[in-house]
Amino acid sequence: MKIGICSALAKELDHSLNYIGVDRGVEILIEQGIRPIYAIGDFDSMENQNLLTKLKIERLPTRKDVTDSHAAVEYALLQGYDEIDIYGVTGGRLDHFLSAMCLLEKYQNVKIRIVDSQNIIELLKPGKHKIMNEGYKYFSLFALKDSYIDISHAQYPLHNYYLKHDDPLCVSNQTIEDFAYVINSNIIILIRSRDEQKY
Repeated sequence: MKIGICSALAKELDHSLNYIGVDRGVEILIEQGIRPIYAIGDFDSMENQNLLTKLKIERLPTRKDVTDSHAAVEYALLQGYDEIDIYGVTGGRLDHFLSAMCLLEKYQNVKIRIVDSQNIIELLKPGKHKIMNEGYKYFSLFALKDSYIDISHAQYPLHNYYLKHDDPLCVSNQTIEDFAYVINSNIIILIRSRDEQKY
């Protein structure tokens, strides 16, 4: 089962998903015509607290050991969701973004992605992966842990390359046609990106 988590900075959302609203993310969802199935947070950044009166909520203390987004992920897992897209954690405070990145590693046995209007970030476990373009022109790979990688069917192929944790070589590759293949021996970060759309 798949669910979305919406935090304060979310813009473009997948309207086919059910959502957990995190703090001011509740307002973002309702502004886009989406009623969250659950709301969680300390709600200190919400301007209109009245929106919470008709929702199932969990109010967290302001002083706590987990972020609101972390608590939302834990709630989703307890409800049996095994795919989670997190929206609204990029483009603002970098400490919040990095804490969301930590969740990818902490819950690496769950398919969690960080999504915004230009990027999708996820972990790739060891194995062979087909990287789909799906409107994202670029893909970049970073070693969460040092890993041998192969990249094929891409503009910049590699064979048995030892990608170290501090090596940025694999930035801004591109698929040939609609997909590329990646084989990795250890956990790596995949970022699919596109240029900002001009309206």
